[in-house]
Amino acid sequence: MKRHISISPLIFAMIAALFFACEDKQWSEDYDIQWPVPVINSLSSEEAFVSEEITITGKNLDKVSKITLSGQECEIVEGSASDTQIKFLIARRASSGEVVVRNIYRRQATAESPLAVKYPDVIITTWPDKIIQGNTFEIEGLNVDLITEVVVDGHVIPINNAPSSEKLVVPAAAIPLVAGSEVTIKVKALGRLVESEVSGIPVEEAGLTFEAEAPIILWTFEDGEPTVTDAGNPPDAYGLNLGDIKKGRGDNYFSVLKSQTGGWTNFIYLEHNQEIDLTTFHDPHITFLVNTNGKRGYVNPFMTQNGVEKDNHLTNANAGERIKYGDDYAIQTQGWEWRSYPVSKLFPDFNSTGIFESVKLRFTSGNVGNGGTPEDFEIHIDQIMITDGLQLPSAKIFDFEEGAPDWQTEGLNPTTGLNMNGNIPLGAGDNFFSVTTAIEGSWKWFGNFAQYSSIDLTTISDPHISFLINTGDNRGMMQIETFQNDTKWGGSINTTDYFVETAGEWVPITIRLSDMLGNWGGDATSFDPNSAIDYLKFGFTTGNLESGTFEVNIDDIYISDGPMW
Repeated sequence: MKRHISISPLIFAMIAALFFACEDKQWSEDYDIQWPVPVINSLSSEEAFVSEEITITGKNLDKVSKITLSGQECEIVEGSASDTQIKFLIARRASSGEVVVRNIYRRQATAESPLAVKYPDVIITTWPDKIIQGNTFEIEGLNVDLITEVVVDGHVIPINNAPSSEKLVVPAAAIPLVAGSEVTIKVKALGRLVESEVSGIPVEEAGLTFEAEAPIILWTFEDGEPTVTDAGNPPDAYGLNLGDIKKGRGDNYFSVLKSQTGGWTNFIYLEHNQEIDLTTFHDPHITFLVNTNGKRGYVNPFMTQNGVEKDNHLTNANAGERIKYGDDYAIQTQGWEWRSYPVSKLFPDFNSTGIFESVKLRFTSGNVGNGGTPEDFEIHIDQIMITDGLQLPSAKIFDFEEGAPDWQTEGLNPTTGLNMNGNIPLGAGDNFFSVTTAIEGSWKWFGNFAQYSSIDLTTISDPHISFLINTGDNRGMMQIETFQNDTKWGGSINTTDYFVETAGEWVPITIRLSDMLGNWGGDATSFDPNSAIDYLKFGFTTGNLESGTFEVNIDDIYISDGPMW
């Protein structure tokens, strides 16, 4: 038998009144607990230069976690906080205004008197002697981090931040400069400018070669699962190493799988929500390894700059001119392949050599299953980074996936083989080659392996020798030899210490051949980077090492067109 409970209108009204009276309060509203409120009685100075230390006197200052001047956060001097005092440094780009302190309980106080900020003189000691189209240029001097604007022949380049007070790197890739012309550079700054203008700076045409910056790594997956957010339609599976495939780089790669999908179904995002500063880059590219295991998959990038987020797609139209991958809103590979797309083409409305707040990758079916017949979606990605220039492997020399190379012993008799150090991760794929021996003095030779076939460099604009190296907990050394125009050429992979030490990590080494190779015997005066070479030999020597254990693990040896990371 059901029992019914009746409530009189009066009781119902009382309950409703109690319910609405007990609404959740926001953190900033009053509570029964009396959270301490900071109080500012005085500042040690009402006027000071940037970077100077200011002491705030008052009470309840020991829990202060943030100090701002005109809205800009300033650095709190470590260990300076007490109940009655706290110290801070005036930020380099701060402006005059209110000093506000805020504590961990979100209570705040404002100084009664504003703080007037003064700036030191900005002295430029070195202007650029030329500007190369599409590249950055540098201005050196004292307090150049206070420069707020650079104007090149009327084209304004805002400078929002500068990490160094002695050198300013100016992103000029978006400026339409004419090769062969001369330009005038003007600057504006927060401080008094001793010299604010220079004229007659020549503009040179951009070539394919430049000194590339080291890449900014976004994801390698070696530290575990990345940050993933939902894009609307969860796939069947995503996570680390879900494919029946060889490894990409290291021990982990990231997989997304979905059976029988239709087209343009969004699955998940990978999110990198940290600032990315590309102001010193020449030609940023979004670069990654991809493997679809014979099926098809897809991913498209998002970038955020100045609070605006945009996305674009991987197509031949958005690829660089030197290589077209054939991606048409879908990617298909039989194994691991590199993709490297220029940021300037993917995001033409952004300053490609500027600062970005975030990068995302969206796993979406795109054209996979878009023809009316559902398809199995499969994609595996690895080593996602921003490279300075195109990542273009041109000739594979050794990857050791088919076995160890033929070893030729010279002098000492080391131990060689595949994957001999089980305490380090994989390099690329499933195999790497190892060489180890006891060191018995410096510059002792003990062997080599080689590719004895001609390598054509005539179609490669900027040939580099590129590979991965890992010395475990030890050290090692290697030299490279080749033959061209009746002359033997060679060089060391390190000409500073003449040994390499990587502390158990895989380190990419990429060296321009023309910079590395010197005359080791013959009449030719210089190495020709755009002619064929007869062979490539990799020789192992103790270099400057006198004792200990020699160890070199090497993998993924390529001739690349430009640096390869």
